[in-house]
Amino acid sequence: MSKANYNCTFNLDDCIKTLGLEENGRVQRFVTSEFQKNVEPYVPMDEAEKYENPGRLIDSCHIENGTDVVWNTPYARRLYYHPEYNFQGAPTRGGYWADRYMQNGGQQEIEDGVRRMVKK
Repeated sequence: MSKANYNCTFNLDDCIKTLGLEENGRVQRFVTSEFQKNVEPYVPMDEAEKYENPGRLIDSCHIENGTDVVWNTPYARRLYYHPEYNFQGAPTRGGYWADRYMQNGGQQEIEDGVRRMVKK
């Protein structure tokens, strides 16, 4: 009977970096940018505002710290937490747009994209 000795060293930090899972790594950047791009159809928008107000809500979306998607307007919080308002493009556009996007297939889209990235 023969014996075999095997010594395995595993460096978790190297694995995380190789897969792009570190903070602000390629997976985080993908998740943030995909969310920002795909949530747009859920964000309230006024068609007339397109020409009158260049600082409208839909255009105010940006990424902070590489991880946070922020709508930086004085009225973004009010629109987000008041779904009772009547928005053009309703029922798709309206309050709680981030939550509704994630519940309507957004989470699955992002997870599938991350799986494809990690497999590469």
